Amino acid sequence: MNKGKETVSIVLSALLAFLLFFFFFTKLKFGLLLSMVLAVGAYIALTFLLKPSGRIGKVSVDTVKNGELLLERLEEGEKDYKRLEKAAAQIKEEELGRSCRELLDIAESILKYLKDNPEKIMAARRYMDYYQETAVHVLENYIELRETKLATREAEEIIGKTREAVETLKDAFQLQLQKLMENELMDMEADLNLLKQTLKSEGFTYDKETKE
Repeated sequence: MNKGKETVSIVLSALLAFLLFFFFFTKLKFGLLLSMVLAVGAYIALTFLLKPSGRIGKVSVDTVKNGELLLERLEEGEKDYKRLEKAAAQIKEEELGRSCRELLDIAESILKYLKDNPEKIMAARRYMDYYQETAVHVLENYIELRETKLATREAEEIIGKTREAVETLKDAFQLQLQKLMENELMDMEADLNLLKQTLKSEGFTYDKETKE
């Protein structure tokens, strides 16, 4: 949920409660204790009423089972997408850059589909927990190595491996989107293991649990 909106609602509730206290105590001549009790009660009620409701696309999380959890997972996926987008923007090599943009297009389509179909978010857990984060890792790793100004042969080798990894990830992303749209659960252990093996053979290893 948007923390800024939540903070605004709390501040507004406190302000209104204070005004009510002032009204009760000075205008209606209620006693101090009664005015404070009424103001506190008003603050609690206003906080509840004014609390912003998170949304997944056009759907309020309050109308979806486990809505808050689904919103949290989607926001995590969106953060990784932003990292992926930022990394892709730093790719200068034409062919690799084109592949990265194609990868981003598929990733954007998946997130849009999940926003429109929030009930599918948990089915996409493998995509958000591994596939997309792996893509971020591959591109950020490439940028980090490129900035070390390696020799031409080494640079070409890194570009080649990264290009192959991106092509593999594009296939994986596309498969995820296809299975989502076919209403299939994304319990894709065999596909996941194949992706890991392929990336490992290309010199990329990534484990979410140890990335920190």
